[in-house]
Amino acid sequence: MNEKTIQGALFEINARWDQLSDSEKKVAAYVLREPKKTLHFTIKELSKQSGSSQAAVIRFCKHLDFASFSNFKLRLARDVFDNNDERYIPDLELESETSAAHVIHTVINRFQRSFSALERSLEAEMLEQAVQCIRTAQTTLLFGVGASGVVAFDFMQKLIRLGLPVFYTHDTDLQLTAASTIRPTDCAFIISYSGEKSDMIEAAKQIKKNQAKLISLTMDSDNTLRMLADIQLVVPASERIYREGASTSRTNQLAVIDILYSLMVSKNLDASIEAIEQTMAVTHRGNEKGKKTSRTS
Repeated sequence: MNEKTIQGALFEINARWDQLSDSEKKVAAYVLREPKKTLHFTIKELSKQSGSSQAAVIRFCKHLDFASFSNFKLRLARDVFDNNDERYIPDLELESETSAAHVIHTVINRFQRSFSALERSLEAEMLEQAVQCIRTAQTTLLFGVGASGVVAFDFMQKLIRLGLPVFYTHDTDLQLTAASTIRPTDCAFIISYSGEKSDMIEAAKQIKKNQAKLISLTMDSDNTLRMLADIQLVVPASERIYREGASTSRTNQLAVIDILYSLMVSKNLDASIEAIEQTMAVTHRGNEKGKKTSRTS
């Protein structure tokens, strides 16, 4: 027996247009005109943009047999992105003229939920294995692009401060070149929230071909990069793949980096303190020299 085909939201709107009330038609007309923008809105903002009421938006959803406003947006995402996976719905629910107090509460609350989920997602054994891989590697090569590249750069700075050999570049072609020449004695660490970036998957394949250990840091899903990795670190799937910009995912990734850094410091506390103090002394002298030069020039 074949399953019933689930139609997108735009099909349902066009099929049942004549059954909608005048206020519901205002909502429907806006959705048909601006389907991509609609995906970003709350009920309140959609009612404002369409010149209707919040009650009309709720009735509109019920009239078209959508179980909820979220279900309506999931079906609409199928039309806009040709995919009915909820990860492709924009993560932000935007409203115009939102107060600063409301934004503060919303964003902080989102991060609190995300950190709680991160604590449940991380496996201590995987973290220990990752630390061991990095500490014993001849060189640790870091990989990441976009927001994940920012996280990789942060980790590079931390490893340098501990005196550990590390390589990272923002240049994607150079990352792929490094992956193709990696040695079995090296450790590779690829950061990609989706785990499906084509360049990062190609880098992972090159790393595996050269028999180097591979650590991945991805969202908690059965993604390609995670499946290729020897050591799998994950952050919660707190953001959908189509989003305005990484926020909780990036913060979670940075938290994992801080956890790894703290673990590495604790494994060799005396040497770590010495290395940190040495780098602090050098940068402090450099800053003081720069200040003196500027005062005398």
